[in-house]
Amino acid sequence: MKYSEKHIVNYYECDENKNLKLPAMIDLMMSVSEHQLDSGNGSTNALTKRGLGWVVTQYHMEIARLPHPNEEIILTTEPFGYNRFLEYRNYVFTDQTGNELITVKSEWVLFDLKTRKLVSTDKEMMAELGIPLLKKLPRFPRLRVQENYEKKRQYRVRYDDLDTNHHMTNGHYFNWFLDTLDRDFLKNHVVKTIDIKFNLEVRYGQTPYACVNLIKDGDTIKSFHAIADEDKKDKAVCELTWRKI
Repeated sequence: MKYSEKHIVNYYECDENKNLKLPAMIDLMMSVSEHQLDSGNGSTNALTKRGLGWVVTQYHMEIARLPHPNEEIILTTEPFGYNRFLEYRNYVFTDQTGNELITVKSEWVLFDLKTRKLVSTDKEMMAELGIPLLKKLPRFPRLRVQENYEKKRQYRVRYDDLDTNHHMTNGHYFNWFLDTLDRDFLKNHVVKTIDIKFNLEVRYGQTPYACVNLIKDGDTIKSFHAIADEDKKDKAVCELTWRKI
């Protein structure tokens, strides 16, 4: 069951290179999937009444090109399967001629907002949405925490960082990841692929560290990121590959 909508990229959604910001990209993904679910039992409003929420656990993204200000793009999403605890959804951003700009695979769970624990998949809701039970699950790259990181910076989770699940929203992780990299690097490079796994919640008032290693090996440039607490317990792990502009 695919759903698509058009979006004109705003200047405030773009960085100084006039490329769509990564947090804005995540926000658009959340928006288009919410619009698809808006009238059914899978919407944020419907789930909140049941004390539940959707929580993403992993993304794999491939970026051919980031959209620019005033560009009209088409956002498409499709929930394509589930098992006992996990649900899977794809996203595609295309330009007006049908070229794929961004493709995303994502993995989700239903989350009990009171106990802060995942719950099993709602089979009736999946049937209502026309989403099939999967016999074989999609495979995502396995992400590992680095033994050591070159740089780390401490942050505090603000009220404005929170979403309706009462923890830090997905897009804000990328604000922290990118902030650990130098401006000169960011002005001269653009992301090619993104892999991120969310392991533990980041809650209001917590002061975790954003850690980074930037590794250049010939033409391959990768940055390895983690969000970790004082005890070095990782809350999120991320790998970005880059290309020179």
